[in-house]
Amino acid sequence: LHMVLLPPDQRLLNDIKSVFASQQEALKKKTKSDKEDLLKSYGLHGIEHFLWDFRFSDPYAAYSYDTLHSDDLGKWGAHLWPLLLEKLEELKAKGPFAENMRRFPRWPDLKHFNQVTTVHFTDGQSFYDILKCVLPCVVELFPPNEPLVHCIRAYQRYRIMVGMNCMPDTRLQRLDVFVEDYEHWCSQVTATHGKSFDFFKQHAASHVVRDIRNKGTTNHGSTRPGEGFQQEAREAYNRTNKKNVAHQMARIDETQETIARIRMKIDNYDKARHQSEDIDDSIDETPVASQQDDTHWKFGAPIPGHLVNSHALEEANAAFHNFDFRLREFISDTFPEEGIKFEDTIMVRRFQCVYITYQSREDWRGACDIIRCNPSFHDNVRYDCFLVNLTDPGLHFAQVRSLLRCHLPSGRQIDLSLVHMFASSRWKPKTRWAGCQIREKCKEYSFLSMEHVIRGAILTPVSSSPDEPVHFVMDTMDPDMLLRADV
Repeated sequence: LHMVLLPPDQRLLNDIKSVFASQQEALKKKTKSDKEDLLKSYGLHGIEHFLWDFRFSDPYAAYSYDTLHSDDLGKWGAHLWPLLLEKLEELKAKGPFAENMRRFPRWPDLKHFNQVTTVHFTDGQSFYDILKCVLPCVVELFPPNEPLVHCIRAYQRYRIMVGMNCMPDTRLQRLDVFVEDYEHWCSQVTATHGKSFDFFKQHAASHVVRDIRNKGTTNHGSTRPGEGFQQEAREAYNRTNKKNVAHQMARIDETQETIARIRMKIDNYDKARHQSEDIDDSIDETPVASQQDDTHWKFGAPIPGHLVNSHALEEANAAFHNFDFRLREFISDTFPEEGIKFEDTIMVRRFQCVYITYQSREDWRGACDIIRCNPSFHDNVRYDCFLVNLTDPGLHFAQVRSLLRCHLPSGRQIDLSLVHMFASSRWKPKTRWAGCQIREKCKEYSFLSMEHVIRGAILTPVSSSPDEPVHFVMDTMDPDMLLRADV
């Protein structure tokens, strides 16, 4: 069962029925234990499956890969995660691991764990969120080149890829590579730690590519609740701030009902108008130019107060050292048509969050990240990171320190962010896993036009030092980021 690269044998209904029938005579001459052993060799029990007699029914073809039980509650939740805790206990490192998880940057839709080693988790989503965060928190606690770290990384990439909602041939081919890598490191973990991977949920990985080709992506066979009211309730809950949710969910439901009623009235009106005027529906009406702002970002949470002069902002906040001069220099270089002069007044409004919309590479649909820039967001420091678009090849990141809307003398408004850029780092972890990317934060801040921001990102420091400049790039935050980083 542990050899997931072996070509899987397809269990066929007629073959199983013929095996069962041919063994009945032989079973009459054997003891009960002999019967059980004989049937077990074929994966059968001593009864006929009730679905065998259903017309057009094949229970073996009906089984589909389930990421919840095969992965989150299976390979990871029931095997790799307990093994990890066991090895941390042997190293007396469970405390530092829990502390590292507490320090992990917060992110929307990613659970934050303050007591990850002492709380018993039972839901698959918690296990999945732990999997996304775990590697930077354990890599320095193990000896160099630890096979278990490599195994967890191989499983991370496998789990994220297998759960994608869109799987073209190129991704299926990549998934085959991830399966091969996963089996290799499982064998290394077995050799090093004596862990057996002979269990059915491990074997299920050998069928997953064929399952996806035959039946579509794994979300179609998932046992996670997501239909009818449960789906609506889940979507409403995800739109709350996860605190005192009952009132928020009621308001969301009320808003959705109102929108549905308005939409129904508009549809009924259009239908009646078309019927009365006998309008040909195949002819498009004259398009109306959109007056909507077409930028892919929206600032939110403005800092209370009026617009602030750039000079006054520099004088009132030590963190904005040489702010006015550098701001004018940046505007002159980036927007030379503005012709900014030294005596011109630049008014600035500061914000504490920005909504970034982008096209996800997972399924090419629109997605949105909420980036926080707040010294005390629900009593937690939040200075999130961007993935930015620069001319140099590779992934480039920046940590936002302030979000600024500048009002220029010409009347033009430009949106900027004050950031610390990340550069490549020579620092190496004890175990450098596949796809590991390390960045070092620049001490000097710089200005960045919001036009260059692609989406949000997670970078976590490699140590507990408050001024730690070296960070891990977290490509496990979602499928889109894994696809961007997997080059």
